[in-house]
Amino acid sequence: MTRVIAGRTAVVTGGARGIGAAIVRALIAEGVRVILADVDVELAEQTAGALAGPAARVQARALDVRDLQAFQDLIAGLEDEGTPPDILINNAGIMPLGPFLEQDPALDDRQLDVNVRGVCNGMRAVLPGMLARRRGHVVNLASTAGVIGIPNAAVYCGTKHAVIGITEAVRREHLGSGVDFTYVLPSIVATELTSGTHALRYPPPGQPTEVATAVVGALRSGRIEVFVPPFVRMSRLLPAYLPRRAVEALGRLFGVDQVFEGIDAEARRAYQQRIEEP
Repeated sequence: MTRVIAGRTAVVTGGARGIGAAIVRALIAEGVRVILADVDVELAEQTAGALAGPAARVQARALDVRDLQAFQDLIAGLEDEGTPPDILINNAGIMPLGPFLEQDPALDDRQLDVNVRGVCNGMRAVLPGMLARRRGHVVNLASTAGVIGIPNAAVYCGTKHAVIGITEAVRREHLGSGVDFTYVLPSIVATELTSGTHALRYPPPGQPTEVATAVVGALRSGRIEVFVPPFVRMSRLLPAYLPRRAVEALGRLFGVDQVFEGIDAEARRAYQQRIEEP
């Protein structure tokens, strides 16, 4: 049965740009009230202002997802206002790239904090209320990198593996609770996060709107695992049926091993500087 999401309240982390902003826009189009939460509050306010309209309800809030207390305070504030979140989209994430042994351990820590701890903090903040109301939906943005290991993105792959495992475990802890869980696994998407990288031979880079459409579809259907585009589900299925050498050969054929190799540092400079900021 298709679920109605109009009139619900959603919190979207990392909602000021890229995939997050596309999700905010798609939710607004569905009649959802959106709390656009981002560590860059100035950009969050600009994005919210651009998306607001006579019938659109969107508010920008400052949020560093690494801070559990800040996340809990945000949710508590919404509950005090009488608009507890029905939907949480854990979208915030960063992706430093380069050979594993050349990566700054401090940046690895930041990546683990944002991509993994941020997801855990979000669920810890919203689940008590959702469980008490026996209603809610948590959507965690993972990646096809969470199913396979991609050279030059080792820690990023690890964080997305973690998002999948954590989501599955928490979902099974709360079967029959009235709260749904989804994880979304996009392939390469044309955003600042993938700037300076190489395209796969197939599929071509996706657009943030495709991920946003998939998120809305999951909210309506209750699907647990969503690949974007659907073709990349092969990354999950093929290892179950083919020898490892064949799977790795197919990965090289599609350009998986080269996508983050020899990146354009100049094209990536602005993004790299932003994610290195404290």
